[in-house]
Amino acid sequence: MRLAAILAKHFADSRIVGTDIRDSLMQALASYVCYPHSLRAVERIPEEQRISMMRNLLAPYEQRPWAQTNWILVRLWRGCGFGYRYTRLPHLLKTKPEDASLPSLQKPCPSTLLQRHMADLLRGDRDLAPSFLNSVLNQLNWAFSEFIGMIQEIQQAAERLERNFVDSRQLKVCATCFDLSVSLLRVLEMTVTLAPEIFLDWNRPSSELLLRRLAQLLNQVLNRVTAERNLFDRVVNLRLPGLESVDHYPILVAVTGILVRLLVDTDPASRRERATAVLLADPCFQLRSIQYLLGHAEPSALAAAAPAADKRHFSLHTYTDYISAEELAKVDKMLSHLSEESKQAAATTLPTSEEDLCPICYAHPISAIFRPCSHKSCKACINQHLMNNKDCFFCKATITGVDDFTKPPSSSAAWNK
Repeated sequence: MRLAAILAKHFADSRIVGTDIRDSLMQALASYVCYPHSLRAVERIPEEQRISMMRNLLAPYEQRPWAQTNWILVRLWRGCGFGYRYTRLPHLLKTKPEDASLPSLQKPCPSTLLQRHMADLLRGDRDLAPSFLNSVLNQLNWAFSEFIGMIQEIQQAAERLERNFVDSRQLKVCATCFDLSVSLLRVLEMTVTLAPEIFLDWNRPSSELLLRRLAQLLNQVLNRVTAERNLFDRVVNLRLPGLESVDHYPILVAVTGILVRLLVDTDPASRRERATAVLLADPCFQLRSIQYLLGHAEPSALAAAAPAADKRHFSLHTYTDYISAEELAKVDKMLSHLSEESKQAAATTLPTSEEDLCPICYAHPISAIFRPCSHKSCKACINQHLMNNKDCFFCKATITGVDDFTKPPSSSAAWNK
């Protein structure tokens, strides 16, 4: 317990300037939370030290090496998430196991005590939650974008005659970006579960923005991974050495876990309706991506698919050893809910003229005007931009304020100077 207290106290100590020492402390703490007996030692240190440790883990990721920090949070959650009770991924069970003593291959041993501290910190500190989640969303956007860019290059190289000469270092970096994307999604699932009000209580200043950004990223991941015979499919089917961890299951169950928490498990109903409205309002939302989770392939894809053994369609229903019947029932309920709500949304949505659309995303109506330059966009775009940058999109003037904007009935003025 004494060593646990030292690690918890000093892993983020700014007085330690040696990079190697800081990395060693972080890695030691990461290993400590993987084994039940050492995790219990961490849980037995004084409460004040535990809370301080969790606060340091929730500091914005941009300010430090964040991958190990994120991995620690994931280990505290593993065993509680949707379909997240595995030690080895389903598609790797038949392969030769690695060293079973490795920290990453230990059975899940989540800490409900440390999760509770995390929830209290996120709920109680209104500055901590937005800065932490903004950094997680930024890193997810980066990691998944890098992954997609790299599998495009790998696919192009694999299609050439020199397929065997795909750079092994590139494959390793690609797999790392995929693993980081999955881990970041699991931390978001953890946050949505422990403190859903951070996304769904719009009395909080940043909640609407965080929910819109989350919906945007979830839709982007789903669209990239679930499109039939797409780039992701082709690279997975190549089964290249170095990309063993890249598969549909880990990333899709992580996304599903977040969606189920938002759309099925959340109370009261008004919050579920809010989450549903934001998800459907995102221009990237496609119902077929949700249908894909349960094996509902598009007719066109079925007709085009060749009768090869590796063309079986993904379905959560095939993972009964990993996903419980209760979890599957929730996905069925979510699909029914989204199917009905998307029909109603399509019937009630009024067309918006092009000149009334936000000139940044071309997805939402103009609803905000910037001070002092008077340029305009939708609230979602400007609020997201201001999380990281205070300069105007268009003229680079420093934005001092944002006001609501409603188009005058007879206005014919240009929207942006």
